[in-house]
Amino acid sequence: MNTHKIKSVLKENVFYNISYCYNTNQLEIFRILVALFAIVSMFTLVLDYDVFFAPNGIVNWEVSNANALWFEGHPQKIADLLNLPPQAVMVTILTVYFLALTTLLLGIWTRLSAIVCLVTFTLITNVMSSFAFGVDIYQSVCFFFLTLFPTGYSLSLIKKENYPKLNELKQICIRVLQLYLIITYISAGFEKALMPNWWNGRFIYFLSNDPTIMTTNFFPKDQNILFYAFFGIMVVFIESLYFMLVWFKKTRLYIVLIIISMHLFIALFMDLLFFGVLLIILNVVCWYPVIFEDLKIKENDKSI
Repeated sequence: MNTHKIKSVLKENVFYNISYCYNTNQLEIFRILVALFAIVSMFTLVLDYDVFFAPNGIVNWEVSNANALWFEGHPQKIADLLNLPPQAVMVTILTVYFLALTTLLLGIWTRLSAIVCLVTFTLITNVMSSFAFGVDIYQSVCFFFLTLFPTGYSLSLIKKENYPKLNELKQICIRVLQLYLIITYISAGFEKALMPNWWNGRFIYFLSNDPTIMTTNFFPKDQNILFYAFFGIMVVFIESLYFMLVWFKKTRLYIVLIIISMHLFIALFMDLLFFGVLLIILNVVCWYPVIFEDLKIKENDKSI
């Protein structure tokens, strides 16, 4: 009887069958949301061009170029190589980046657009890496995936010609994206688990009382240390067990909602809007077909 239950649970597992709850437009939605996110986020930063991107901004190009490794691209290296004004180089890179994002969003030459986005975004982030707070890494990975994943076959202005094994390849790509997200949370959770201050509440306490991090008074201050320890332990367990809780039907919807709420909190109350929104996008793209299917099953069970 126990063996039968185990087999039943495994059959319901999202990774058991490569086509389980797969949506044919899932990769296309990923492409559109990433491109749209990148356009909005970069546009808001370009409004403060003199602060973030100009050669004499908050972080001078000499400093950011010195921090870049010898093989990493930087606008200053391009300016020196081609003997061009740094300002002209930066404006050209931003222009090419926005054009590539537009074609990626519309589904025109998607793979080429993704490659151009990845290269130009890398050049841009080497200038402003001091202000990215990790979102640049996730965004670079998204662009890298889009250079490999087959997109542009639907929800595109210019659709590519379909071929027989396309759906099978897309399903594998979705699993890769899901595994990347799972590994991200496992590594983050285990890293926090090795830090005593997450267990005793000190990290959450100092975070909530640091005005440079917590930009609002939403989170209660000066509470009993057990209050902060509870939230610290919860974060450790949520991230460490994400891979298992998102695995099963009964817990999948709840863990995804908790993770989205956590990133929404980070976006709104820790002034890390872009970081929080991008992680929400990744969670939604990875799991929305499965969650919709779970909700349909629950509704059918209630009606019966």
